[in-house]
Amino acid sequence: MNNDELELLFPTKEYKKEVEEYLQEFLDNGENEIAGDGGLDRIRDFDKWLEKVQNDLSIDTIDKDRIPATLYLTIRKSDKKIVGNLQIRHFLNEKLLNYGGHIGDSVRPSERRKGYATEQIRLALEKCKELGIDNVLMDCDKSNIGSAKSIQKNGGILENEIYVENELVQRYWISLKKRFVTNPNNMEIVKEGNFKIKSFDNADFVGDVALIKFNKMNKPYMIENIKLCMANDNYKWLEFYDYNKKYRLTAMYNENNEIIEWYFDIARKIGKENGMPYEDDLYLDVVVTPTGDITLLDEDELKEALDRFEVNESDYDMAYNESKKLIELLEDNKDKLKVFTDKYLNEMLKE
Repeated sequence: MNNDELELLFPTKEYKKEVEEYLQEFLDNGENEIAGDGGLDRIRDFDKWLEKVQNDLSIDTIDKDRIPATLYLTIRKSDKKIVGNLQIRHFLNEKLLNYGGHIGDSVRPSERRKGYATEQIRLALEKCKELGIDNVLMDCDKSNIGSAKSIQKNGGILENEIYVENELVQRYWISLKKRFVTNPNNMEIVKEGNFKIKSFDNADFVGDVALIKFNKMNKPYMIENIKLCMANDNYKWLEFYDYNKKYRLTAMYNENNEIIEWYFDIARKIGKENGMPYEDDLYLDVVVTPTGDITLLDEDELKEALDRFEVNESDYDMAYNESKKLIELLEDNKDKLKVFTDKYLNEMLKE
C-alpha cells in the first residue's frame, strides 16, 4: 500500500454514522473489546463517547487518575471509510509502563491483512513526535503475530514478555531518537549540500565516517544564545560511527577547515540500517571547544525522560557512566582530539 493512502482524523459529530457502523462490525464479528477505542466498546453511545474522547485530551478534564490521550480514526482517503482507530497516551504511568503503553490500536475485521495496521502505527509515531514522546512503548499478545509484525516493521524492539491475566504479552520499544547520517539537503536552511560515507579499519578508528558538506546556505545555522555559527557556506561536518562505542562524535569545521567544536552524542546504540549509520540518542551530550573547555549538556532532558518512563534506570545510569568515562578520556587527550579529526577530514577530502 502507498504511504499516503491513510490519514488520522480526530473524531467529530460528522462521523457519527460511520463510527456506529464501525463498532457494529466488531460486535457482529464477536469482538466486544476494541483496543485504543477510548471506551467506545463499553459506552456504545456516540455522543457520550465523543464527549469522553474530548475530555480525555487534557489533564484538566480527564477523569482522575487517568492519563491524557488523543484518539484518532484511521481514514482511507479514497472512500473516507474508517479502517481502524488508535489512541495515543501522552505519557506513561507505572500501570501503563507495565501494560498498555503509549499506543493502542485496532483495524476493523473487514480491512485486516492489507497493511493498514503497520501504516497506522507509522502515522501514530508521527503524532507521538509532535507530542514530544521520544521512546514509544507498545505491547500485544504474543499470539497476535500480525500485531507483533506491525510493531516490528515500525522499529519495535522486544524488551520482554510478561503474563497479564494468563495472557503472555510482548512489550516493544520504538525509539524516535534514532538519528541517521545528516543529509544537508533535508535541512530547509541548506540551498546546496552533499554527503559521503567511508568505512575505516585503522588502529585509531574502526567504523564509518560521514563527510557532510554545506556548499551553499539559505541562511547560517546559528546557536543564538551563544552566537555560535555551526554551518554556513562551505562548512563541513565529520560524523564518526564506531559501532563498538556508546557515542557519536561530530567534528564541525568552518570554510577554512578550522574546528568550530567537537560534539559527542551519548547513545543507546550506534548502528547501521540499510547501509546508513545511525545513533540512537540518549539525551546527554558532551561538547569540547577549540580552547579545550568541556561541557556536559541536556541533563534536564534525560531526567524528564526518566520521569516520563521513556528511559529506565539502567539507561539513565549508562548515559551518565558513558559521559563520565568520555570526559575523563577527553581531559587526558585534548591535544590528540584535533589531530585525530583533522586526519580524517583530510582523508575524506582527498576523494
